[in-house]
Amino acid sequence: METSPEQIELFDEAVRDHGALVARIVSSYEARAALAEELAQETFTALWRALPAWRGEASMRTFLARIAHNVCVSHVRREVRRTDTEIDDQTPSAADSPETVAGRNLERTRLLEAVSALPLAQRQVVTLHLEGFTDREVGETLGISEGNVGVRLTRARTRLRALMGVAS
Repeated sequence: METSPEQIELFDEAVRDHGALVARIVSSYEARAALAEELAQETFTALWRALPAWRGEASMRTFLARIAHNVCVSHVRREVRRTDTEIDDQTPSAADSPETVAGRNLERTRLLEAVSALPLAQRQVVTLHLEGFTDREVGETLGISEGNVGVRLTRARTRLRALMGVAS
């Protein structure tokens, strides 16, 4: 397809008059200067290809801004899909460290062993309490008074501290 002198002039005018606009648009999508420059070039390449279809219904400024927006949205979609994002050893993790998880598992195991060593009446109260039951709910479940639940729980805590070697 032949390029007309009018198309070349229109393109040159668009680059000259609206180049700064394109730079601002692409920099709002991409902070890295080199990539922003590539996006600006990609925008002008897309403009060159789209010029034959431009009918002048919108201003050149609006037409070019829409092209820049579309190029940038495509860029963002590509970046989001990239799976080769580099993570180095210095990148902090939101997850607990393996040492923390292992320590927590060890403490949980120690607690379960200590609970299993309690007398049945205390073990029942502690088990239900660890499941989130209130003293009233524990009492209703076991058929004992709320006051009795408190007494058993206090005795169980004292015994658990002794079993786990925790100072009172």
